[in-house]
Amino acid sequence: MTELPSVHIVGAGIVGLAIAATLQTRGHQVTLIERNEPGSGASLGNASGIAWTDVAPLASPGVWRKAPGWLLDPLGPLSVRPSYAPSILPWMLRFLSASRPSAFKRSVSAIAALNADALPAWERLWRDTGTGGRLRAEGCLDVFDKPAEIARARAGWQLQRDHGIEVKELDARAIREMEPDLGPGVAGGAFLPGWAHLDDPHAMCLDLERVVRERGGQILRGDVVSVIGTDGEARLQMRDGPVIQADKVVIACGAWSRPLAASLGEDVPLDTERGYNITVPEPGVSFRRFIMLAGYGFVMSPIARGLRIGGMVEFAGLKAPPNWARVDALVSRARRIAPSLSVEGGERWMGFRPSLPDSLPVISRSRRAPQVYYAFGHAHHGLTQAATTGELVAGMISGNRREIDLVPYAVDRF
Repeated sequence: MTELPSVHIVGAGIVGLAIAATLQTRGHQVTLIERNEPGSGASLGNASGIAWTDVAPLASPGVWRKAPGWLLDPLGPLSVRPSYAPSILPWMLRFLSASRPSAFKRSVSAIAALNADALPAWERLWRDTGTGGRLRAEGCLDVFDKPAEIARARAGWQLQRDHGIEVKELDARAIREMEPDLGPGVAGGAFLPGWAHLDDPHAMCLDLERVVRERGGQILRGDVVSVIGTDGEARLQMRDGPVIQADKVVIACGAWSRPLAASLGEDVPLDTERGYNITVPEPGVSFRRFIMLAGYGFVMSPIARGLRIGGMVEFAGLKAPPNWARVDALVSRARRIAPSLSVEGGERWMGFRPSLPDSLPVISRSRRAPQVYYAFGHAHHGLTQAATTGELVAGMISGNRREIDLVPYAVDRF
C-alpha cells in the first residue's frame, strides 16, 4: 500500500486544527506549527457562531454610500486608523470593486456554497473525533432599535430566504417575549431558527488539539518565516534557524498568512479586521439565543463563560495597540436594547480576523509550489467554515475532491 504523505500545517487556530483532525481521519500523519498556544489567536475571542445562515459579503452594492460615515466615526462599526489609511487603500479599492452587483452576486454564491455544508461538516468532524456536545441550536435574533434599519434589513433577509434559509420577521413584542431581558428600545427584527453557536469556541480548539495529540499528531512551537517549494517537497524556514522538510504544507495561520504566500511569489491582498469584545461572567441579563445587532455591527453571544459582547471592524494592521474605547462603545450600544446589562468583572479582548476584499477565503493549491496548500482569509467565518475547509483541503491533498467548485476560492483570483 502506498504510504500517505505527511502534512505540516502552519497555524493551530480553529481552521488549522480542523484540517489536522480531518487529515488524521483519512490516515495522514500531521504536524501543526504554531507560534503561540493552539487556539490563542482569533479563535480565543470568537463570538462562537456557526453562522451558516450568513450569505452576504461585507462588500455589497451601495456600501460605498455608508463607508464615509463609518470611516469618519472612530468608534463606528467600521473604522480605519488614520496612520494605517495609506496601507489599507489598495485593499479598500479592491473592496469597492467587489461591491459591484456582478461581483457581489458571485461572492454570495461562493459564501452560500461553503456555508450550506458548514454545520453538516462540523457534525461529521464531531462524530469522527468524539468532540461533540458544545453545540447550542437555539437560533439567532436579528434585533434593531430603529424602524428604518428594519426596512433596510429586509433585502438581506430575502436574500437568505432565496438560499433556503428560514427567516421569520418579528415585531418588538414578539422579540421581547423570546428574550425578556431585552428592553423597550427594541423596535423589531427577525428570528433565524437554523443558526447555531458553541458554548465555548476556545474549548472547541482545545478539544481538537487533544484529539490530534492522542492520534499521534505533533504540535511544534515556532515561527515559520518563509516557505520554499519544489516539485517533490516543501521546506519551512523557521525564525530561529532550522529548516523543516515536509511532504505537504498547509498555510492556515490566519492574518499572518500573507508573508508566507509572498515567499512563494504569490501576493494575496490579505489584511486584518481587528475585532473587539468583552466577556462578562455575570452580566445581569440572561439570553438563551445569539443576538445580532447588525445596525451597530456587533453581537451578544451567551457562552459557557457568560455573555460575550463583540464585533466591529477596525483596520489598523497587526502592530498598533488596541483602542479599548471601542469596547466601551460596544457596551454603550448594547445597553440601548439591554438596559440592565452589567459588565463588572468583564474581560476585554482584541484579535485579528484575516480578511480578503471579497469576503471569500483562499482555499487553494499554490500555483507556484504544488506541495503547498492555502486555507486562510475566513474573516468572520473562521469557526463557521473550519470543518468544511478541513474537508476541502484534505480532498485536495488526497485527490478525493468533494463536489464543490473551488475556483471562487483560488489564490490567483485577484
